[in-house]
Amino acid sequence: MRVPDLLKIITIMLIVNATLVLAQEKSFIQSAYEAIQKKDYKSALEYYTKAIEKQSNYAPSHYGRGLANSYLERYSESILDFTEALNLDRNYHEAYYARGLSNAKIGNNQSAIDDFSKAIALNNTNPSYFYARANMYHFMGQYSNALADYNKAVQLDPNFGLAYYGRAVVYKIEKKKDLALADFNKYLQMNGDKDGLESEVQRLIKEINEPEED
Repeated sequence: MRVPDLLKIITIMLIVNATLVLAQEKSFIQSAYEAIQKKDYKSALEYYTKAIEKQSNYAPSHYGRGLANSYLERYSESILDFTEALNLDRNYHEAYYARGLSNAKIGNNQSAIDDFSKAIALNNTNPSYFYARANMYHFMGQYSNALADYNKAVQLDPNFGLAYYGRAVVYKIEKKKDLALADFNKYLQMNGDKDGLESEVQRLIKEINEPEED
């Protein structure tokens, strides 16, 4: 066999093998996605791990495994996965957001804020990013920053009920009663008890409406 013919055969074999690996990886990713939809997070974790074993430099596989780990409340593991996704793609704003949520779950408050800020820097039209950062500012007592982000979330999505609720709580803390009542009522009008917060909102409204004791 001539050398050029041998090289041609080797090239074809490499292409075929690469195609098979890619097809297998896509099959694992599809199976993982379907498992996520079914809330079968353990299976999703296994499928994403298999996809990573086949192709380790594909950021969405690491991101997907991070989601599976976060759903399983394995937050430290999810942070590692999201970080690897970001090492492969620094513009992956969804990975910053997801890592921020995991950081928030384990009390890494400033890291969570930093992640949400990076997600916003890459995509400033997603209201969930502003809402998440607002919640962290709220938790840390940085109320002016929280209000600014809740306002932005509502501006981007006027039907974002939870943003009205968060903003109302901050208004109540700052004793801006009329603004708090308006937002609480707006929240009830939009979300009712969809989030399991109706009784809490009614309690807060009652507190605002009750006269203060001397």
